[in-house]
Amino acid sequence: MDTNRLQRLRTNASSPEFAEAMALLRQEAEEASRITYTIQPNEQGQWTHYYHCHEDGTRLTFDWQEPFLHRCPTCGRGRTGEPFDSAWTSIAHSLIGRAVYHMALLAAIEPDANRLAMVKSYLMAYANQYETYGIHGNIPYNGPGKLFAQTLDEAHWIIDLAMGYDVIKEHLTAEEEAHIRGGLLEPCAQFLIAHKESQIHNHSVLITSAIASIGLLLRDTDIFLSGLEGQYGLHDQLERGIFEDGLWYEGNVQYHFYAFKSLLHYALIAEGTEADIWSHQGIKSMFDYPLHFVLPSGAMPTLNDAGLGDSIGAYTPYYEIALDIYGDEIYRSLLNTAYGTEWADKHYISVKTVSRSSVYALLFGQSLEPSKDRESVSLWGTSHRTQAFPASGLTKLVHRQGWEVILKHSRFGGEHDHMDRLGLSAVYGGVPLLIDPGTTAYGIPAHYGWFKHTYSHNTVSMNGADQPPRDGRIVQLEEQPWGVWAEMAVDWLADDFHMKDNIMMPEELNPWDVQAYEGTRLQRINALSEDHLLDIVCVRVPELRDVHWMNHFSGTLLGTDEQAWMATEEPLGKLDQKWLKEKKKLANAKRAFSYQMCEGTLEQLTWCSQPVDIYTALTPDNPPNSSRTSLIQRVAAEKSVIFVQAIFYKPNEKITDQSMKPGTILVSGDEESGYLIKLVRDGSEHRYALAVQSDKASLSKV
Repeated sequence: MDTNRLQRLRTNASSPEFAEAMALLRQEAEEASRITYTIQPNEQGQWTHYYHCHEDGTRLTFDWQEPFLHRCPTCGRGRTGEPFDSAWTSIAHSLIGRAVYHMALLAAIEPDANRLAMVKSYLMAYANQYETYGIHGNIPYNGPGKLFAQTLDEAHWIIDLAMGYDVIKEHLTAEEEAHIRGGLLEPCAQFLIAHKESQIHNHSVLITSAIASIGLLLRDTDIFLSGLEGQYGLHDQLERGIFEDGLWYEGNVQYHFYAFKSLLHYALIAEGTEADIWSHQGIKSMFDYPLHFVLPSGAMPTLNDAGLGDSIGAYTPYYEIALDIYGDEIYRSLLNTAYGTEWADKHYISVKTVSRSSVYALLFGQSLEPSKDRESVSLWGTSHRTQAFPASGLTKLVHRQGWEVILKHSRFGGEHDHMDRLGLSAVYGGVPLLIDPGTTAYGIPAHYGWFKHTYSHNTVSMNGADQPPRDGRIVQLEEQPWGVWAEMAVDWLADDFHMKDNIMMPEELNPWDVQAYEGTRLQRINALSEDHLLDIVCVRVPELRDVHWMNHFSGTLLGTDEQAWMATEEPLGKLDQKWLKEKKKLANAKRAFSYQMCEGTLEQLTWCSQPVDIYTALTPDNPPNSSRTSLIQRVAAEKSVIFVQAIFYKPNEKITDQSMKPGTILVSGDEESGYLIKLVRDGSEHRYALAVQSDKASLSKV
């Protein structure tokens, strides 16, 4: 570790400002001392995504005194046997790796012979046993491991051990250092080199970061360059994996930081050497990009394979680094808001605050008192505004009354994509309306069964099938006195996409139907004005196609009596129908639907240019033991079809079946002459003029 960084660690450790971080570090070191696990030969860990309850997706828990009893904290059910036992083995070794790093840091701050001896004993024990671990693992789309079931987890673990070794190596004898190098670090590096992935991928960033880090620590040029240079090396990952606007190509904030964290570990080890990378342009852009998409609740959007529940508090450790290295006041604003200090951005009224307790706060932490020009730089000012990012393919529409809408016209993101071009997510303040729920743990059936497919998103599916890889695009974005509107588009007139030659797509992850989409073009126009969202979808097909338009609401549909809806067993989409429960078909010409949300009420007004069948069903929310209300419109289209919906939300309103006073939507005109859209609700009337050409639309309020 760089001597200046080590000095910062010790200085911050003695400051009251970082008392919580020191308390947590001591607590983790104390917990590490209670680990009752003997490192043995011939161990084989299993995929940790199997360590979840299959009923509700909750991660299982255990007690070190009862290591093979795995209990769900949500439903209380205990599980034993495989794959839980072997998944627990992987978790145990991961925790030991983390313990080694944290105990080493505490020993550097507060010298302690017993703690230092424990760090040494773990490193020596792994050096004794590492060569006995057999290569194994059949995790989908991942390389094998030795102690773990995949190359990725092996790299995670060795990075923690390597960082611990880096901190305490001055206390090792020559014999101990040689044994750890020759029995653990060098053979693990060679294993990782042999199983590097030949693609641009978050796994590859972590694996090549681990290789380069070990090479630096061992001063082994061959190992170092094997991680850093060449096709799919770390430099190549940064060059091709980071989009021009700063987002990691896999298309969501969680995977963005997952790749970024590994890179930052390498940067910490390389700090102060000739390999120092803090000045690399891509690193700062990766810090900056997520700030634009913080939601009013402080949460981060869930897109593609992101899990639910992340907020700015989850990323404070990384912004401690950003503030120290780059000094931008926007990073200080985020930290103050996430920590809930006196300088927090007061616009965020429901942020789940966290304590300033991370290791990175100790290593990088600066004073959080803003500079005098703080009023000109705020997290709210950066995130709460309409803006488009064409390279990464996300656009955010913001309305002063509380609406925030995220439009997805992104490039195809590979293995972790959800095949939902032109998807839409909408929130009002902290209330989810129509959102992308992300996904659950990969070992849970709902992940591959439901969440990864086009049909689980607020977009269009042809013949009920998944969209093939293709890049979307933003066509236009305009802010008008009456509101803001944007148009995005995607087509399947060809089969190329930006990342096509940079990533591998296993056959099992190609569920799409190329023929169903061939020659298809989609346009989506979205407008925020006053109290509503206007949503227009135009689909053009070269021949007869079954067009499905899905909207999944985070609320309960009202008025589902037998006079309005009939139970149906008709298949909706090509997925297993077990994911769509209580399926019903609209029995009349109703075009206004009301939903009770977690707070307030939502009204949906719909119109279609052709005869349409409308269905509703309960489908998995995240976590998958909860449900959303899905409203699906299906049209047999020969040339083109246009869907129009208007969504009104009343945050303080509660309605019943008896009190509903539905609004109306009237659309006149045609595709050649243009359309006039008239919305009437609560005595207010809104009129829009719409012209939809194949290359570009126009929208105005009249």
